Amino acid sequence: MLSTLMIAALAGVTAAMPSPQGIEIPDAVAAANPVLFTPPLDVESNTPKEVAPAPIEPITTPISKVKREPTLVERDGSCAVQPAGSGPVPTPDTVAAFSADPDLQAFSQNAPTPDGYVEAFQGATGSLSASNYMGLYTLASYDTLTCASQCDQASGCQAFNVYIEPNYHKNCPNPPSTTNFKCTLWGAPVSSAEATNTGQWRDSFEVVIAGSNGYNKDSPPPSCDGFTGPQELGGAINAPLDQSGDNTYMGYQFFPFSQSQGYDPSTCAQACELQTTYNSQHPNADGSYQTCTFFNAYVLSEDAVPQGLYCSLYNETWGPSYATNYGQTRGSDRYTVSRSYSYAV
Repeated sequence: MLSTLMIAALAGVTAAMPSPQGIEIPDAVAAANPVLFTPPLDVESNTPKEVAPAPIEPITTPISKVKREPTLVERDGSCAVQPAGSGPVPTPDTVAAFSADPDLQAFSQNAPTPDGYVEAFQGATGSLSASNYMGLYTLASYDTLTCASQCDQASGCQAFNVYIEPNYHKNCPNPPSTTNFKCTLWGAPVSSAEATNTGQWRDSFEVVIAGSNGYNKDSPPPSCDGFTGPQELGGAINAPLDQSGDNTYMGYQFFPFSQSQGYDPSTCAQACELQTTYNSQHPNADGSYQTCTFFNAYVLSEDAVPQGLYCSLYNETWGPSYATNYGQTRGSDRYTVSRSYSYAV
């Protein structure tokens, strides 16, 4: 998946860069807002509309530096009559009893972490409002293994959220609730800071969330055509000058997470190849130009909320020992690196 936005890091493709290079936080925070989606309540299943990706543009010019805030787009569901849920209904049948029910909390506490995943959060009282929403399913039980299987079957799925939700029939004067187990899929890593959907009102009734668990894929991303890898890194590459005193860092591109952009290193691979093509068409006066032969793809998060895919481009391969950039703090904002992998031609 490709984003509609490219972050240009260099004034010119042959401009000199400082060494060692860091994460370009000022320019990254000037990118378009990451688009966050809230899955609908009161539905059995939901599949979002596909958003066509836009072409990647090569690095050519710098951008203005404007602080951004996340954009939240809420997807409302139907208030149609709900089928009977699979979960227990607390006594009394009230919001307070649902929120405090120890049996419901036990579901999330005792849920196994599926193989190939790591737990991002457990027992939250909110479901995810996050980036790159991929769909919703109603489960027959609080079943993290089935939800993980749904994620594994969905191309590009990087995370999932299992939670418990009470639903009510519409237009009833005093409707009984029904308890459902929900599973949502996401194309970008998730965090506890995104478990902010604590519920909504349906007519005169409050729909709340309990036992919300989030999981991120722990397995490496797929290979990219034309490149070797992925090579797991502990942080972002922070390369020195090469033996000739030249800088091998060619710049970066940043793709905010959205419905058309998840965690997909092939986006970086395309950016790397496109940069080589662009440079060959705009060579130096002596006819030489830099070729992109190596890239580092990772997730950049701001205050624990994943913001987008960061692609650092190089004309030389660097090993894991150079992956020493773990993030930065700017004012009260903390920027961190995760899911960092490298690929080489």
